[in-house]
Amino acid sequence: MIRLEGKDMDLVCPLCNGLIIVSELCDRCGGPMAEQGKMEDYKGPYSPYVDHESFSYDMNKSTAIGDHLCVHLFYCEKCGAWKHRVVPPVFF
Repeated sequence: MIRLEGKDMDLVCPLCNGLIIVSELCDRCGGPMAEQGKMEDYKGPYSPYVDHESFSYDMNKSTAIGDHLCVHLFYCEKCGAWKHRVVPPVFF
């Protein structure tokens, strides 16, 4: 938790917490993609319980590396393609 101007503030994922709506289009067919949740939920049975500071994303290497970023997966029902997007945190 980070304390600013006498208030307690947390870094949160705005997509996980319903603060934003993200619309993604498929790179392959151009169809709409459905948000499927956080990538860490798909990594294994213990990944949701690992400290968020150990998860980040290197856009160039497609690997988890650092802290404070949330990676969300999107799926195209039209052609079956998947893609991921990094969602930067906001103070809340």
